[in-house]
Amino acid sequence: MKTSMGLMLLSTALLSGCVSLVEERVAPDAPVSLYPAASGLKGAMPVNLYVESQITVTDMPLRARTIQRVAGAADPTVVSIYVRTETPVKVRLIPIKLPFTGIPAKLPGIGLGSGFFIHPSGYVLSNEHVIRNAAEIRVMTQTGTDHVARVVATDPVYDLALLKVDSPNKIPFAFLPMGDSDALRGGDHVIAVGNPLGFGHTVTAGIISHTGRSLFEEKEANGRYVRYIQTDAAINPGSSGGPLITLAGAWIGLNTAQIENSQGIGFTVPSNQVREFLGNVLEGNGHPVE
Repeated sequence: MKTSMGLMLLSTALLSGCVSLVEERVAPDAPVSLYPAASGLKGAMPVNLYVESQITVTDMPLRARTIQRVAGAADPTVVSIYVRTETPVKVRLIPIKLPFTGIPAKLPGIGLGSGFFIHPSGYVLSNEHVIRNAAEIRVMTQTGTDHVARVVATDPVYDLALLKVDSPNKIPFAFLPMGDSDALRGGDHVIAVGNPLGFGHTVTAGIISHTGRSLFEEKEANGRYVRYIQTDAAINPGSSGGPLITLAGAWIGLNTAQIENSQGIGFTVPSNQVREFLGNVLEGNGHPVE
């Protein structure tokens, strides 16, 4: 009864405007955020963080079981991400928004998304918006094994997050090799694997619809902007952070968004812009976060 009453009061407060989210605006020149776990990567070689694929795309026959084979190899590398969040809010005693008013508080919640291993030591990629305001992050593998993950670095501009999972038995994790997104052309076949609406390890297939797609007005001359890969492979809520994979088995981007009320218009952050993010982590270029 107390829980139900609390939820009722919270719903009333939200509807009346007494609780408002603390908006976080991201500037196009915002730096990468480096958490304490990133210190061990500064000065390391790329091979200590991710593995590159020798082949990104190849001209192969599209047989009946080709997609099944690629999806089967990718499944052990993809994780479902579950997040306990604490979203900053301001509670107002009256439903009127006045400057510098409101009591800071944190609103508990839960979220879900996808990710995948890029290195056998346990480094995982996902979207920054998946783990934003996280108080606790857990990842679940295909076998149902649950791990606690810690944040290594985030890039709010490119919407990327690097996480670290430790293997309790020191057994290397299955991983996906990184491909060259510049090698893609419209019409190349791809698959997406993720956790849409909590349905873990869902596989969808499609093609590359377009590359270098810009979705936002680029006002800053020196700003960093994502040049998205557009695909018609289905990307749904919860798929965010999952890999887009070529039939050669290389990941070439992180599935990030789909246009609302559309069909077959999804967007992926290309691997070469992810490579830039990972390079900043290895070089220690970013804003330290305690």
